[in-house]
Amino acid sequence: MSRLNSIQEYLAAAFVMVALGLGIAAVTSPASAQDLGSNDPTARQVGAVNCSLCDLRYRRYIRGQLSGSVFKGAFLFRADFSNAVVTKSDFESANMVLATLERADFSKSNLSKANLSRAAMLGTTLRGAAMIFTDLQDAYLEGAELTDANMTGADLRGANLFRAFADKVILRNADLRGANMQRANMRRAGMEGAKLAGADLAGADLTMDFRGADLTGARIASVVRTGTNFCRAIMPNGNPGACPKK
Repeated sequence: MSRLNSIQEYLAAAFVMVALGLGIAAVTSPASAQDLGSNDPTARQVGAVNCSLCDLRYRRYIRGQLSGSVFKGAFLFRADFSNAVVTKSDFESANMVLATLERADFSKSNLSKANLSRAAMLGTTLRGAAMIFTDLQDAYLEGAELTDANMTGADLRGANLFRAFADKVILRNADLRGANMQRANMRRAGMEGAKLAGADLAGADLTMDFRGADLTGARIASVVRTGTNFCRAIMPNGNPGACPKK
């Protein structure tokens, strides 16, 4: 009987040690996509996620604190980052088609070559973000903060940039054909070689560099354009833009 009691005591002690170990691991282990991605709309995720090439479709990261995360090449179709803080994170080549980023903060994050077509990005902060060759076709960027973002070669065909704030944004060789840029503030933006055929720039502040840009058919009536450089640009009427006199 004493031997049986000893065995039982040993097993009980072992069980306690395992339980304590699991508790410590739960507290100290780094956050994963599985424990941070939630389908509970009331949940709030905290901690960086490291999940390159993961399948995270429909995941919810609403109001999450996810700065420093790595989602490189991840499949984030219809993922929801509403009101989340995701600064200094890596989303290079991620598939974020139809994702929701409304009022989220992606400042200084890398979204280069990501697919954000038809994404909901109302009021999204992308200050200083890298968005080189990013696909933003038909994305909804009304009121977005794009100051200092690098959007070289980005595809923004049909995108809605109504009232976007994009001071010093780089849109060199970007495709903005058919985009809505009404009342956008794009002072000091670089748009050399950008395609703007059919874009609506009515009421926008375009004190910027349009050298070599294609503005064929673009609507620029009532645009604030003091100091705008249209040198070698194709103007809405098809005529070449005048270069500043030296």
